[in-house]
Amino acid sequence: MNQWLSMLCLAVIAVLPAGVLSLRAVRPRLMPWWAMLLVLLGVGWPMMVFSAMLQESQSGGAGHVGALFFGWALMLLWFVPWLMVYALIQHFRRRSGR
Repeated sequence: MNQWLSMLCLAVIAVLPAGVLSLRAVRPRLMPWWAMLLVLLGVGWPMMVFSAMLQESQSGGAGHVGALFFGWALMLLWFVPWLMVYALIQHFRRRSGR
C-alpha cells in the first residue's frame, strides 16, 4: 500500500508543473506567477516529503530529512525544464499571431 501511495505522490509531483503552466496559459489572470510558485511549493513540497516518508518506512534511511530541507529546491529544479517548454510555446504563439 505504501508503495502505491508513494508512486501516486511522485505522479502528482511529475504532472504538477505542467498542470499549473497550462492553467497559466489558458487563464493568466487566474494564475499569476506568484500563485504558480505558491501552488508548486505548497503542493509539491508536502507530496515530496510524504513520498519520502512512505519510501523510508519500507527501506529505512533518512530520506524524509533531505526532502524536508531540500524538497522545495527539487520542486523548483523540476519546474525549470517545464518553464523552458512554456516559454518556447509562448514564443511561437506570439510569432504566429495567436
